[in-house]
Amino acid sequence: MKSELIEVLVPIPLMGKFSYLPPKNHISPLEVGSRVLVPFGRRTLVGVVWSFTKKDSSDKRKYRHIKELLDETPLLNTHSMNLAEWSSRYYHYPLGEIISYFFPPSIRKGKEAKFKESKYIELTSKGSFLSEEELSRAPNQKKLVALLKEKKEITLQSAKAFGIGTSVINGLIDKGYIKRFARELSPYKKFENNKLLATKKLNPEQIEAVNTIKKAQNKNITFLLDGITGSGKTEVYLQAIQEVVNQGKQALILIPEIGLAPQAEERFKEYFGDRVMSFHSAKNDREKVDAWLGASRGLVDIIIGTRSSVFLPMKDLGIIVVDEEHDLSFKQMDKFRYSARDMALYRAKLEKVPVVLASATPSLETLKNAQEDKYTVLKLSKRATGASLPTFQAVDLRGKELYEGLSKELLEATRSELLKGNQVLIFLNRRGYAPSMICKVCGWVSNCERCDALMTVHKNPLKLHCHHCEAQKLYPNKCPSCNSNDFLTYGFGTERIEEFLQNHFPDVTTLRIDSDSTRKKETLNEYFHEVRKGKPMILLGTQLLAKGHHFPDVTLVGIIDADSGLFSADFRGSERVAQLMTQVSGRAGRDKKPGRVILQSYCPDHPQIEEIITGSYNGFAKKLLEERKSSKIPPFTFQAKIFAESPKSLVSRDFILNLLNKTKIDEKIRANVRIVGPLPSIMEKKSGVYRWELSIFSKNRSNLHKYLDIMQSRLYDPKLSKQVRWSIDVDPLSSI
Repeated sequence: MKSELIEVLVPIPLMGKFSYLPPKNHISPLEVGSRVLVPFGRRTLVGVVWSFTKKDSSDKRKYRHIKELLDETPLLNTHSMNLAEWSSRYYHYPLGEIISYFFPPSIRKGKEAKFKESKYIELTSKGSFLSEEELSRAPNQKKLVALLKEKKEITLQSAKAFGIGTSVINGLIDKGYIKRFARELSPYKKFENNKLLATKKLNPEQIEAVNTIKKAQNKNITFLLDGITGSGKTEVYLQAIQEVVNQGKQALILIPEIGLAPQAEERFKEYFGDRVMSFHSAKNDREKVDAWLGASRGLVDIIIGTRSSVFLPMKDLGIIVVDEEHDLSFKQMDKFRYSARDMALYRAKLEKVPVVLASATPSLETLKNAQEDKYTVLKLSKRATGASLPTFQAVDLRGKELYEGLSKELLEATRSELLKGNQVLIFLNRRGYAPSMICKVCGWVSNCERCDALMTVHKNPLKLHCHHCEAQKLYPNKCPSCNSNDFLTYGFGTERIEEFLQNHFPDVTTLRIDSDSTRKKETLNEYFHEVRKGKPMILLGTQLLAKGHHFPDVTLVGIIDADSGLFSADFRGSERVAQLMTQVSGRAGRDKKPGRVILQSYCPDHPQIEEIITGSYNGFAKKLLEERKSSKIPPFTFQAKIFAESPKSLVSRDFILNLLNKTKIDEKIRANVRIVGPLPSIMEKKSGVYRWELSIFSKNRSNLHKYLDIMQSRLYDPKLSKQVRWSIDVDPLSSI
């Protein structure tokens, strides 16, 4: 005799699925993709139905029953389930934990997947035939019945507004004359008019790109929209998306930063009205649930979001756009270390829709795929406004006097542009007041106790702050080592530069835009609103200013520390610096006014600085690709890392050594992989733990994953891993 078992995914760090019997006394069948409450040890967890199997009579194990079915209809469709399964295999991460990424927090915890409900009352069939004389002794009940006969239904709040209390309502309910019911209030409306509200005239390159993308509807084709800064890439995919919307389908636009969301949402609403919504971590839970429901029920056509948006279940997806596809923010750096860009590519393959990867500085992986004709390249070589690219000037800092990190040339150029009524952008990718403080007497340095890093000095409020583990301390009045109060703050951060600029240019506004100054929800949007007014001002900030923003009145960009990252221990450092410098330089002269860029450097003759000034990003990237190929490193090989973390350095190291020594690997697989390590991470101590890593390289992706499968099976051995926290990172992008 056989009975049915239900395989359920539960959010725990184990690779398997767990089998349960159906709920007791449950009549309707369960469906794949529905949430259920299941007993798990002494806990009750929210799980997702994965599949069904048959329990044979020879199976003597005791199975527990599912406690409760939470959804009558599945919340996840087949595409979402397949994407989750692929992600688990590719990133070697527990499927039960991955599936929780597909839900907003409250739905993940078991709350109903509904829009906010409003409670109503209406007449029952019995109440419909009620004569008013029968309620002559209850004037308020008579008033309510008359009101419902006129309006059919009213909310409980409306009843109170008419002076009808809860006791009156309950009295009529008890008599069977009225009844309560609840109705979801969707914040979205489905518009029938699909006409673009506003369009801009396109140049020939843009027109060709739009038409090419339109022809790819219902086909899985990947496009690289490779356009210089200001070339109108957004305008291209905006107009291409119109074809998708006309077919009644949806578009998913992935952006790298929350700070870009308000600008992107505003831009799309100019075209598509209220059929647009955004989804990111700055939203509260109610907003996230509404956006999730709007996408999954097909109530909105265009969804703009950060990396977590790639998990949104959508009713009828028609196209995916990954804007600034090169950006490191698309890669999650802890726990489930996925790349939203790469998951978007696989999702598009599953759902047979086109993908547009847009960037002025494409990643080397993307450029290699384009060179191999895996991607279709759409080139935009001219700025959409007709403006020229900015001119570059390198300022050699060797032997020069600096004014709080700024050269005389940069200050004079800033004053000149401000007098002309223009705006200036000063870029320094280092927040805080100063990177460190030093005691002048004994040499004590503000080291972080939990990291191999210095604590940054912040002035407002005055404190020491580690930007790696977020540890904070009061600013010391006396040196902890010698009790001296004679300190030197070493180096420059955005707070310090802001203070100097405000004193040096007191007649103009200096707006500091970094993650410290924009913590409040609407602050960034308010700053950009001020910028768009066009008044002369100085914009000072970090990489928040470098990505995708259009500042038509910025005519000068000053890069204070162009050398940052040139000598990084990370082999990707050169690529990152070139991308960042190109992106921030592209903020200058984007409209009718010509722009220029001043790069301050102690190494102006460095090949990378020279290439950025005299050549182009693509030319520099081509040389980098040649170097990577000769060095046999990504993107010409595939890479994964295994990390070990523990409170003791030797424990982390020995964990990886034991893993290597005790894991039997087939010789055919071993021959096709290259192992580097174990080695301490570039920052060995971080957040109080010591980190060691093992790098695995292979020319063959399949061999790499076979090797990881074998290693992963050993990693779950409690005898081996009980003293450490380990993780696997496939396609790692950072070495910090």
